[in-house]
Amino acid sequence: MKKLNTLTSLLTFLFISVSHAQNSWDISWSLDQMPFAATNSSEMSIVKAGFDTDEDGWGEFICAYSDLDSNFILMYEASANDNYDLVWSWKYPVNANTFPGIAVGDLDGNGTVEIITTMPSVADGTNPPRLWVFEWNGVTGENKYGSYIGGTSAPHAQWNFDLPDNTDFRPYSLTIEDIDNDANNELIVGTRQGDRGREVMVVSVTGIFVTGFVGWNIEYNLQGLTGGAMYSVTTGDLDNDGKREIHALLWDLFTLRIIECTGPNTFQLVNELIEVFPNYDFGALDGVGVADVNNDGTNEMYVAGMNGLSGPNQLFMITNTTDVSTIDSADVKKFYRLPGIGTSGLRSMYIADPDADGKTDLMIAGERNGQIFDLEYKGTGDPADTTNWELNIAFDLFEIVSADLGITIDSAQSVVSPRFFYGHPAQDMDKDGKNEYVFVNYSADWVSWPADQCLWVIESGDLSNIDLKGNGIPKRIVLSQNYPNPFNPETKFSYDLQKAGNVSIIIYDLLGRKIRTLANGFNTAGKHSVEWDGLTDLGNEAASGVYIYKLKANGKELSRKMNLVR
Repeated sequence: MKKLNTLTSLLTFLFISVSHAQNSWDISWSLDQMPFAATNSSEMSIVKAGFDTDEDGWGEFICAYSDLDSNFILMYEASANDNYDLVWSWKYPVNANTFPGIAVGDLDGNGTVEIITTMPSVADGTNPPRLWVFEWNGVTGENKYGSYIGGTSAPHAQWNFDLPDNTDFRPYSLTIEDIDNDANNELIVGTRQGDRGREVMVVSVTGIFVTGFVGWNIEYNLQGLTGGAMYSVTTGDLDNDGKREIHALLWDLFTLRIIECTGPNTFQLVNELIEVFPNYDFGALDGVGVADVNNDGTNEMYVAGMNGLSGPNQLFMITNTTDVSTIDSADVKKFYRLPGIGTSGLRSMYIADPDADGKTDLMIAGERNGQIFDLEYKGTGDPADTTNWELNIAFDLFEIVSADLGITIDSAQSVVSPRFFYGHPAQDMDKDGKNEYVFVNYSADWVSWPADQCLWVIESGDLSNIDLKGNGIPKRIVLSQNYPNPFNPETKFSYDLQKAGNVSIIIYDLLGRKIRTLANGFNTAGKHSVEWDGLTDLGNEAASGVYIYKLKANGKELSRKMNLVR
């Protein structure tokens, strides 16, 4: 099934790019109709992107809608430049009462990727499953996930989280990684709310999904958290001690709990920051991320603050932390104020580098103010200093409506009422040399503006390392972030050379010791890629930890960090 952008040619012409600084973004595709929906009402609530599950070179994104009589999870795959086809779907078998969750990874460790999804549902006297697993069939180029009895996709496994009967339980945040370094992946689950309060759960499995015999193991479960909803449960290593943490931010006046993994299957609640900002009800919806933006060896935590129907669109930062257990309220700093006061705050935030210039961007959805923010670090200086960041408005719906209808922006705000709940950065899904960002609109207004859309794809129009109109030779040296990251044990990254020459790519540990030489010789101009299998030059397994990979070519030196998690 193919969905083409139905925006008018006038609208496309007017929105060549939206930018308030150096990066530009273009609309490349959009979805104007909800597949399988009985009525064209938009409750598209989540999207995840940046993967190629069928390994055919074309990127995919997965989205889902909720709160309708029938709700579906959908996968779209790029098939050509600026074109995406619906390649897989599945109908949730329970009634939804809030947003679904989506994760892509290899939870059972058999080397084949799975799609894992959850759907919160009121039990109504029963105990339905809330989680389903669809494993890829392993055939390159085939978007088949789950078992196919009678030609229809069905989950390989499902689970009710071992809940008692008639329990309200609403899982939302999902992350797959080997957080405790025991060589087995875990599923980290954040529960928005439920009869047992808000919960954090770490789950592993025994067995293989495709066999139909899988045991679910709850390695850790923190229950009874109270206050507002908990939409943001993420992972990272904020204090750089090699022990991964779970960061659970509750929508309760900025209430943050930090759970540290201290060993295999061992987790400890090491810090609780309760009601840090009593004057504003700050929380987050997938708005927490950890990164070393200025590459000084110290990670920072960035938080896009979610508040009620009034209050500032505030970003927060925690930095210079050597022990997460000692963080207190004074360490939570107001970092950056985004425009749109009184427009219902911020939603999902992801850390990326969409224009591949080596400078970190915070990609943030602006919900009811109809904007997508691209806040880019300038590359030098203290990240806590707001003057070292530059703000781009990657997308502004009210500007588009204003131009299309010939009305003022103020008038456009009364025509449409967007709710950009969720966005996710992708890599170059359609192979045109530009990275994409996908976001959903939970409240499309087709009656008042027929050109509205329930999902948009924009791409970084300033990704100028590839000359698409010329000979395909990069205009500068670029070193990409490795993927996947964190990884175990293999990862891959690419680099671009604007001219031929000798190239060295060496991996170092944080003490500067050489671990592995991946390349040392002559390379032609163009795009290249290299893989690291997690081994040292001596053939030994490198230990878990943060490593630096450094590219030297044509008198230039570029480096990035990556995290090996065994």
